[in-house]
Amino acid sequence: MAPTAPWKSGVLFGVKTAPLTKHLAFPAAGVAGVLLLSCMAAPPSSVLAFDGGRVLAADPTEAEQVEDLLARLQPELLGLLPDTAFEDLDVWIQDTPSLYSNPTEASTDAEGLWSPTHQRIMLSRHADHIERTLAHELTHAALGESWGMLPGSMEEGLADHVSGALCESGASRLRAGRLSSACLATGGVSLQVDVMPRSDQARTGWSAAIRLKGEAEGTDPMDVFRLAAGLSSTRLESGAKRGFYGLAYLAVSRIVDRDGYEGLQALCLRATEQGLSQVPSSWILDAAGLDADATSWRRAAAGAMGEAELLELVRMYPSFISDSIEGYLSSTGASPDVIANLEVEIGLREGTAQVRLSQLPELQEQLIADLTSRQVDTLQVASAHR
Repeated sequence: MAPTAPWKSGVLFGVKTAPLTKHLAFPAAGVAGVLLLSCMAAPPSSVLAFDGGRVLAADPTEAEQVEDLLARLQPELLGLLPDTAFEDLDVWIQDTPSLYSNPTEASTDAEGLWSPTHQRIMLSRHADHIERTLAHELTHAALGESWGMLPGSMEEGLADHVSGALCESGASRLRAGRLSSACLATGGVSLQVDVMPRSDQARTGWSAAIRLKGEAEGTDPMDVFRLAAGLSSTRLESGAKRGFYGLAYLAVSRIVDRDGYEGLQALCLRATEQGLSQVPSSWILDAAGLDADATSWRRAAAGAMGEAELLELVRMYPSFISDSIEGYLSSTGASPDVIANLEVEIGLREGTAQVRLSQLPELQEQLIADLTSRQVDTLQVASAHR
């Protein structure tokens, strides 16, 4: 089963543990036990037992929905990934995933947690994609001993990759988030944005080279093999966690694309046979076709993004589209009423994917409405000050 740890974080980030306060008037172990019991989160009220565990949720309907997901995901995961098995486990559905009643015990960014000590998965009912989150945590729960040889944050990358394989409806969003996070951690996402009128006549356009930067820019990608970003005992800011999850996902996906999950496990088995404590980072780099230079990781992540992932990236960061349209209006002196007749093309400067804003009609309509209102308000303010 998965290596013992306080608990592992879910789809997005890890959590931080808070030390227990000891009172000198009592034996330390006894007081710690009392405090631990008093701080444990109360179980959800509705319990649905099934062959292999229980689902605890707010009501029977919620419990049944999650049990239906388990009935599909568990056998599919076992068929997909070697050296996996399930023991009886509990799945708790909570507002904020946590072992403890104090909400500060879990990061508000965590959508799921896995506690091997309690054989418990904790899921947020507000997760962006609860099926994918559950698949991620089930991967942690099912991994056999051989997978314990993966260094640093690599198990998180494996859990993400498996969840994407099992949940196709959320795979593009997952890939976009992880690959862009890898880029942001190693120099940013470089984009080319072209804004032009929709017309068959000669057109005056506007182009910009844009780089999206992240909080964790400057991350050493080799730290992905040194730091376990998913453990509750690993203290990292959320931006850094994003970066490590993205880098781990990138490395795993490149190995699996080439050699399958069996190829990744073969590295673990080889390390075990040689009496090593974990898979050497050099083996993973070779298998993934990467090196220690951050530039190689960034370019590989950008190159792995296709049209579907780029569209998701635009959904995640629409503000750079708004800025580009405003840049066009400012440079050409065009009036706000032309916004609805503009076409915006977006491409990756370190990749091949290209998309148009018109491929996201709902986002396009919202941006047009917001920009038109903003431009009209600006004109009115300028007129009032003449």
